[in-house]
Amino acid sequence: MQKVLIVAHASPYGSEKMFNALRIAIALKELAEEPVELKLFLMSDAVFSAVAGQNTPDLSYNLAQMLEILLAQNVPVKLCKTCVEARGVNSNMLVDGAEIGTLGDLTQWTLAVDKVMHI
Repeated sequence: MQKVLIVAHASPYGSEKMFNALRIAIALKELAEEPVELKLFLMSDAVFSAVAGQNTPDLSYNLAQMLEILLAQNVPVKLCKTCVEARGVNSNMLVDGAEIGTLGDLTQWTLAVDKVMHI
């Protein structure tokens, strides 16, 4: 089984980078010919993507819902502790299943996978 880590840095709705990162993640879980072990680590402004209750009436996508799809597929989602604290985000604000992680978590995940994608 291939192991992939996606590290996302992009702000949630300032561009389509975060949207495309999650599209790739969902495709890896749903369209790959062989199972993929996927992990997702959110840094910088990407942490806002995991805030629950997003209202996106003008967009055709909702990043929190996309994360919920991944979480339902048992994809671990962690957010950089330093990044969430700097932005006033806490664990009570997150979609169910998303966790606050550390640089140590990211380091362990990086060493345990075959491929790392930075978006």
